[in-house]
Amino acid sequence: MTEKKFDFSIIMEDDNDAVPDDIWGGVPVREDRKGPKTIAILIFIGGLMILFQAYSDFQSHSLEDIPASEVDRLLEAPNSQTDTPITNEEYQQFHDDARESGGYLIRSIGLFISGTLITIGSINLFRLLKSGPKIATTGAGIGFIAGLYGSHLIRIASDENLSGALLLTYEIFTYLCGTCMFLCGAFSALPLINARARAALRDGSSKKVELQSNESEE
Repeated sequence: MTEKKFDFSIIMEDDNDAVPDDIWGGVPVREDRKGPKTIAILIFIGGLMILFQAYSDFQSHSLEDIPASEVDRLLEAPNSQTDTPITNEEYQQFHDDARESGGYLIRSIGLFISGTLITIGSINLFRLLKSGPKIATTGAGIGFIAGLYGSHLIRIASDENLSGALLLTYEIFTYLCGTCMFLCGAFSALPLINARARAALRDGSSKKVELQSNESEE
């Protein structure tokens, strides 16, 4: 009788070990390590682009007077498409109003924080850490709010001073900024939503726990 009980306990242990830890809706989920790493590479590139835009906005905020040659280059294409060209003085006034409203500075600071968090989050996601998508999604949310608000302030300045194609450009840029940050946030959150990707993620302390348990067994 004791021998039968011993055999039965071994069978039960083997059956329990065969059941995957991550089960969704009663169906075993297989880990997907490739998907999260691909997303990590994409949002890493996005984070670098956001940091570049933040640096560009900071330069615009720091620049008091735009050189006449630079203004001529910026206005060349828009003025060729309208009967009422924008003068250098009007564009300079737009630049001054945008700086005074804080639009460039708000967008620069917000996008810098956003780009930094997204870059850090992408690195952690590539290492398959659960903190990665959470950090990146938080960064995308900050960039979405700051980017939209800063772009809105700049667009108000453009409404008061510009016209034609250039006015439309700043209006489109507002929606483009919001759309890009939304997509970046959606990609960042995808590993937390997808069951197979989520099964591949682990806590940062898991390796330490395994090492400690192995050392204690030895």
